[in-house]
Amino acid sequence: MRLRSVIRWEFLRTIHSKQFLIISLLIPAMVAIAIFAATSADKGAQQSLREPPPPSVVALILAMILFMGAFLSGVMTLYSVVKEKQGRVVELVLSSISAQEMMAGKVIGLGIAGLIQVAVWAAAAYFVASRFTPISLAALGPVHWITYPLYFVLGFMLIASIYAATGAVMKDVQSGGASGLVGLIPYVPVMFSAFIIENPNHVLVRIAGFIPPFTPSVMLLRVGVGAAAAWEIALSLVSLTVGVLLTMRFAARIFEIGLLMYGKAPSIRELWRWGRIRHAR
Repeated sequence: MRLRSVIRWEFLRTIHSKQFLIISLLIPAMVAIAIFAATSADKGAQQSLREPPPPSVVALILAMILFMGAFLSGVMTLYSVVKEKQGRVVELVLSSISAQEMMAGKVIGLGIAGLIQVAVWAAAAYFVASRFTPISLAALGPVHWITYPLYFVLGFMLIASIYAATGAVMKDVQSGGASGLVGLIPYVPVMFSAFIIENPNHVLVRIAGFIPPFTPSVMLLRVGVGAAAAWEIALSLVSLTVGVLLTMRFAARIFEIGLLMYGKAPSIRELWRWGRIRHAR
């Protein structure tokens, strides 16, 4: 019951915030205006957009929308934890619920809000694209409809857990120290997205797809270009699920200790030691 209350509180507070509304509505509107202006001024672009895009393009666009939704929801988790810690709100909250319930409530509540945000983005992208090109969701096969939601949910849980633990040990957003860099780990493959798309079967890319911090972004891109075999998808989902469970357990320990600690941000070595403690209390 307490967990349900935390989930409801986090969800309602997030969807009613100005930041959520701006990111959900204003950004798609600005992108639509930019596309309309570019195509109106360039007749060559208009001609090229009359032909339907390849199925891989549709899949890749959806993959990027899913990953960005998970990443931004994770960032919202971090800001929420840091803000509550700075305002000493956590001390009051922890008097009625456990740190694990608080972390789980934030992850689930913000995850539901993130799903709504992704749905808005996907609908806006489809509406805008259909105005300029004969795009069709038929380009997405069963593998996309089945695996994309799984990669999004598991990827979000992984990212949000990392950010929740990171926010718990940060004094503020500007002085996160070494702990602030931990949250950027799942984002690393996106920096090499062009290489992954052009070389989806490269040995390093295939290996990265089975390493949980990198699995969501790497496999979304590989599935998008149709380069992932069925056994690779299955194995990546299994490894990602195990990675999420271990990460959430590890992050929960750091979250519980870090929430009530103030002062200098801990080092990576200290975070590792906290995460290995069996009983924080």
